[in-house]
Amino acid sequence: MKKKQNAALKVSIGFTAVFALALTALTFTGPWTLKWFCEYTNNQHIEKFIIGITYLAVPAGWGAIIILFKLLTNINKGVVFDEKNVKMLSVLSWLCLYVGFLSGFAVRWYIPFIIVSVSALFIGLIVRVVRNIISEAIEIKDENDLTV
Repeated sequence: MKKKQNAALKVSIGFTAVFALALTALTFTGPWTLKWFCEYTNNQHIEKFIIGITYLAVPAGWGAIIILFKLLTNINKGVVFDEKNVKMLSVLSWLCLYVGFLSGFAVRWYIPFIIVSVSALFIGLIVRVVRNIISEAIEIKDENDLTV
């Protein structure tokens, strides 16, 4: 069972690293990539808007990646039911909600942002639920530690 957990942890770290590389590429090539995208989709009239919305979301993306690496590091150390993890999950959910609302605002000018908005809001909700579960588990663990 431990081997499966280690493999899943390594896969999670790998995917997080891939997303970090993708975000790095977007951060540095964003204006050119988004300009090309707007020309390709015949949306040159909203090019600056899309670039602006994207760059408003980039810090949330970096925050999420940093938090994911910290959470995965804690899990690797065996630190799961910890208040620091609950705080990180709270911040992660707020970052997702921020991107969801930001993208929701952008839908008015570019309809496909609805996909990003709904996805980010749903992920934020899931992270919030996991945060609440971990928080409850910490309380139960603390009670059990006191009774033993």
